[in-house]
Amino acid sequence: MVVAKSIHQTDSTLLALGVVFCKEPIKTGLVIDGTPQGVLPIQEQLRQFKTLIEQKAINRSVVERSLFFLESGSNDIFNYFLPLDTPKLDPDAYVEAMVKEVTNLTDQIYKVGARRIVVFSLGPVGCVPARALLPAAPIKRCYGKMNAMVKKYNKGLESLVNDIPRRHPGAIGVYGAVYDTVQHLRAAPTRYGFSNVSSACCGDGPLGGEVQCGKEGYKICQNPQGFLFWDYFHPTQHTYELISKALWEGKKSRIRPINVKTLTNLTLALA
Repeated sequence: MVVAKSIHQTDSTLLALGVVFCKEPIKTGLVIDGTPQGVLPIQEQLRQFKTLIEQKAINRSVVERSLFFLESGSNDIFNYFLPLDTPKLDPDAYVEAMVKEVTNLTDQIYKVGARRIVVFSLGPVGCVPARALLPAAPIKRCYGKMNAMVKKYNKGLESLVNDIPRRHPGAIGVYGAVYDTVQHLRAAPTRYGFSNVSSACCGDGPLGGEVQCGKEGYKICQNPQGFLFWDYFHPTQHTYELISKALWEGKKSRIRPINVKTLTNLTLALA
């Protein structure tokens, strides 16, 4: 969870000072059906945020003028397919539980003053190079079963966002279609400067996803800018820049009902 807590305009340049409640290499997740596996649960991030407000480290008036960016769930869905334990929930019930957690999160941050809430969909998790670690996952194509869960989850997130104005008077909800944006990049790689949209630049083994970046035996590609994925799970800087641009000023096919730039200008006008 990221909170852009102070926004102002100087010489037409947007400056945003934010609070991030998770930092690499800590992974974040909703943590459904079991014990967290090396993740910082979104519930704990919320607890930390509310503690800062209670301690008056963050003023409520600042919270009301802030932009809230929410993205979580990729680790939860990937971990569902790990060959460790049999999941207690079927895929549909698991996704439903995930959406319920995000709904609760939006309810809670609204109660402490959040009025500008941006929820980003998950990208195509079934396409990450880390799928090489899963015995049942294909190498030459994305993992369809995993992406099916992602799309169902994303559909639930968009429905949640559309319902924010009704559930929370005075609040604005925005949905960022990261999945569609990444799939668009994968479908026309050369147009966006990619020579490889399947493998990790940093890693080794099938798809560069078997040996993690930084671990013994890893290798780094010569042209990171030409890769969609930096390591077994994360995009390259080039990919992040393209996604960010689509979310900042993109059309409704990428972010809706308004983009982040419009939401920011609206927030500045109301400040």
